[in-house]
Amino acid sequence: MEQLKDVIIDKEELEKMINSIGDKVSNYVKLLKRKSSEEILNGSIVEAQKIINQILPIEAEYREMAKCHTSFLNVLNGNKTMNSLNKREISEKLELNKLDLSDMDFTPNDNYRVPILKALIYLGGSAKLPDVAGFIEKEMKNKFKPGDQEKGANGFGKLWVEMVNTEKENMVSEGLISEDNAGEQWEIIQNGIDYLSQHAN
Repeated sequence: MEQLKDVIIDKEELEKMINSIGDKVSNYVKLLKRKSSEEILNGSIVEAQKIINQILPIEAEYREMAKCHTSFLNVLNGNKTMNSLNKREISEKLELNKLDLSDMDFTPNDNYRVPILKALIYLGGSAKLPDVAGFIEKEMKNKFKPGDQEKGANGFGKLWVEMVNTEKENMVSEGLISEDNAGEQWEIIQNGIDYLSQHAN
């Protein structure tokens, strides 16, 4: 019984330590993201990229630590490990061929490449489609073509948002950005940062 008590105390101490570290990492990352956003607003993409280069490894290391922490607690509690948990499958692929684009005046998907990278930098290195689209909509509000506002396929309310998502798929394939298993969280990686440095206006 005494041994069990020791394990419980150790687990509680571990929880406190991990939570304390998590709070410190989170606050530090938030500070860096705020600085990165300010640099983007001031037109200094290079400075924003330097800050993102500081954020990405910190977030990656903390995510790995958090996974280990969760797995360890699952083992202590007699639950399944993280590797045995079901992973959410990626949603169906886009089918732009459902749309007849031949007579439409729209912005091709590759035109969204730099705006996607800029959005991810502005949003602190990683974000979901709605946040990326929100940034792009503000940046391109006077550049959209009539067809961009038409309804897209696969549940996309507007064609331009679908084009953004299509270009994201290309960028993941080319190693400019990465995404989580569900395809929801996009993250800029070093190749993407380098690409933006070379192609940003």
